[in-house]
Amino acid sequence: MQAAPDLSAAHSGTAIAIGGRRAGYLRRRDLAFSLLLVAPALVLVAGIFLYPAVFTLTLSVTEFDMVRLQIGEFVGVENYARLFANPGFIDTIWRTVYFGLLISVAATVFGFLIALLLDQQFAGRTVLRVVVVLPWAVPPVVAGVLWGQMFHADVGFVNALLYRVGLIDQYQIWLGDGWTALHVIAIAEIWKAIPFMVLFFLAGLQSIPQQLFEAAAVDGATVWQRFRYVLLPLMVPIAIPLILIQFVWAMKAFDTIFVLTRGGPAGSTTTLNYLVYREAFQSFDLGRAAAAAYILLLVTLFVVLVMSVVRHYLTLRQGGTT
Repeated sequence: MQAAPDLSAAHSGTAIAIGGRRAGYLRRRDLAFSLLLVAPALVLVAGIFLYPAVFTLTLSVTEFDMVRLQIGEFVGVENYARLFANPGFIDTIWRTVYFGLLISVAATVFGFLIALLLDQQFAGRTVLRVVVVLPWAVPPVVAGVLWGQMFHADVGFVNALLYRVGLIDQYQIWLGDGWTALHVIAIAEIWKAIPFMVLFFLAGLQSIPQQLFEAAAVDGATVWQRFRYVLLPLMVPIAIPLILIQFVWAMKAFDTIFVLTRGGPAGSTTTLNYLVYREAFQSFDLGRAAAAAYILLLVTLFVVLVMSVVRHYLTLRQGGTT
């Protein structure tokens, strides 16, 4: 006698197939709807970031006709070669990296120390917190003018103060020497960067449970040991990203350099970002300006990559010692 077909199994298979097709249709519909929602943002990002990046890359490998305002013939890496043929270009690269590292590291150190102070209980702490944040609200050009007046050779506050306390025997032309001028610009940039660092470090300090320090004190740890073995390891994950962010910002510094020195004296305060401006708007060579911009991008990415490797190493080392 022949067995009856299993209709329930057939119906189950059909239902599963229909359910699978319906689920696939719903996923595709949700994906299409999601893309529709983010489409305006994607168009905005493409217009603001992607198109200028592609256009700048095109300029860096072509000859731009400033008379007709159109892209000319393809020249390959000639614009890059012309930059490296300049004897001072390599010095500009090293100066830019040094400038960025100096600002990022110094702002991180001072920001951390100020955050430690503001984390303590004392009279006037709220007022001091407001004062610390004020440099962040000052426009860059105004800050440049302010620091230019402070380091003025004739009527500057710095000269007057150092002369009064006997540290100098005559007024100095701070912006007349390349090495000194570069560090004056760095001081102005550090001053602007400190509020950002303080806010993040202060948030990190206030998120650390006080029981950790109390337990270390009960175990006999000194103030330095609690700072070295408890506080610092907890702040390193905050400090390294801040250094990376500040380094990228420092590599883009322009306003302070423009106001204080215009890249002088003799190009000794010219960074890659200021070189882009000089090539584009003083020499009117958009090809070399675009090439310098991409070299700045590559140098920044390389240094950030090195810092990221160091961060990964420190994280692994910290995990291995705990």
